[in-house]
Amino acid sequence: MQEKTTPKRFVAGAVCPKCQTMDSTVCYYEDEIFVRECTECSFIERIGHDEEPEDNSKPQIIKVKEL
Repeated sequence: MQEKTTPKRFVAGAVCPKCQTMDSTVCYYEDEIFVRECTECSFIERIGHDEEPEDNSKPQIIKVKEL
């Protein structure tokens, strides 16, 4: 079975969470899994569909000040 991979694309203005280098992050899909990696260091992150969703049961309260 052949794996399906989309072309790697740079993300303009993105900063690597590991080395803090700007404009070194590429994103692509590998077998329907979203992959984000840095071209400068060893950072790689895979986000699949089986990830547990965040708990959104509690409403988020945002306070707004008047100017």
